[in-house]
Amino acid sequence: MAASATLITRVSNDGGASTGNLTCGNWASGDGMVLCGNCDETNNANNTTWTLTDNQTPDLTYVTINERDGSDGDGGGVINYLVVNTGAITGLTISLAVSGSLGSDSPSLTCYKITGHDTADMLGGINEGDLTTDPQTTGNITSETAGGLFFANWTDWNQTGAPTSSDLTLTGATFNTTGDISGASGYKAIASAGVSTNGNMNSGGAPAGNWTCFEIRAAAATAKAIFPRFRQTRFFRQRF
Repeated sequence: MAASATLITRVSNDGGASTGNLTCGNWASGDGMVLCGNCDETNNANNTTWTLTDNQTPDLTYVTINERDGSDGDGGGVINYLVVNTGAITGLTISLAVSGSLGSDSPSLTCYKITGHDTADMLGGINEGDLTTDPQTTGNITSETAGGLFFANWTDWNQTGAPTSSDLTLTGATFNTTGDISGASGYKAIASAGVSTNGNMNSGGAPAGNWTCFEIRAAAATAKAIFPRFRQTRFFRQRF
């Protein structure tokens, strides 16, 4: 079974410390979730603290996939989370807050609904690095399943232009805030297992920031039930 992603919504707060509530709607038992977060940092050596909250009791269990901030590379933080199974939820809202050792603000959060994923082992390969050139390709990951999804998420601290990509679906998940940061998250299908996979990132100028990428594993194909075949036997009555 192939995994699929649907963009639910995206929210940002230029200059603020929290996104406020991201309205994520209704979810069914078995749905997965991917969240891609971004933020501005006032110093390249900054270490960002990220805090997710929601309107559930207790909060959903968010697994951090990977994260980068100024302490790892350049300014401009990125973080990614997953939820393997949301359960049945009506009217979900999520908020992302940021703080930093030297200053973090302007958080952005994008929410994707995932179906067809491996609920026993959702996360495949991951990679991360500095965003320094335009265009730039993420580092490679080796796909673990056929029919999975490749995601990339990046932040450009230099805010050099509107992000684009030649091979990732970015619709509704880009931002370009004047005098602040720009960036995007996006995804594409992975056809085969064991394939070296990466993604294209276009910043529109000379960027300085961080990128991350990861694989969402597809569910294993369901084996077809095999039923025994019955052969009709003819019986002959012998006359004596």
